[in-house]
Amino acid sequence: MSVRERQNDERSLDKLVAQRLLYRRVKRVENWRLVSMLAVAGLLLWGLAQQGAVSQAATVVVVLLWFVDQSVLVRCASGMKEEAAAIQEDFDCWVLDLPWSEHHGVERPTQHRVKELARQGSNSGVDSQQLRDWYRGDIPVAPLAAQLHCQRINCRWDGRLRREWLCFVVALVSVLVGAALAIAALAGVLLLEVVLAFAAGLRLAAWLSMEQHAQSAARQRMERLHGYLSRVGSLGGQATLCDVRLVQAAIFAHRRACPTVPDWFYGLRRKAHEEVVSG
Repeated sequence: MSVRERQNDERSLDKLVAQRLLYRRVKRVENWRLVSMLAVAGLLLWGLAQQGAVSQAATVVVVLLWFVDQSVLVRCASGMKEEAAAIQEDFDCWVLDLPWSEHHGVERPTQHRVKELARQGSNSGVDSQQLRDWYRGDIPVAPLAAQLHCQRINCRWDGRLRREWLCFVVALVSVLVGAALAIAALAGVLLLEVVLAFAAGLRLAAWLSMEQHAQSAARQRMERLHGYLSRVGSLGGQATLCDVRLVQAAIFAHRRACPTVPDWFYGLRRKAHEEVVSG
């Protein structure tokens, strides 16, 4: 079977539904993390305006929220992301006709587990038909050329999506900060109160800093891989299966560690990306 045929058979679609379900769960946990950070900022602001026991209670809640974030939410998201990355790697290995790399130290997902997650995904509203033609555009017939083509699509889409998401987040935060400062100036808020408000928002600022760093690092990895694949592809017959396997290993390592992008933003940008690939 060709890449185009393998990516649309039942086994492939089950894997896509399963990984989509797990990534949705990861993003749900990430949303709870963001909510907890916003709650921390709000509690600190509230605590600064109070005195005595109320302020102390706010501090205790802030510490508890931080503990839950680090000891529960982070671990929960990490485990699900690991399994989702393994299932997506299994999809690529099957569709691109590549061997499973045992040196990753990750067991290949069983068919029973994939079916179980696919069933849960279908019950949760994940439509497998919307996941057909995962690799779009003119897929070459030659196996090696097809593998390189699909890997380039993976890297290009991932890097572009993260660059756009990071620009959106930075722009949104800049607008909010600018609006807050403008309102504070018009309302005659004292400079000390502005400083205290900023201090209360340090937890959110820390999240923004870590998000920017993680997304930038992930984007740069994918852009470097895309550049490498473009150079290898231009060499024609000099590309080898070893090149493909090394790139696939790098993509898998990236998926296991990379931060997520919200589904609503992914859906918003997916059509524009597919038009570029198909054009």
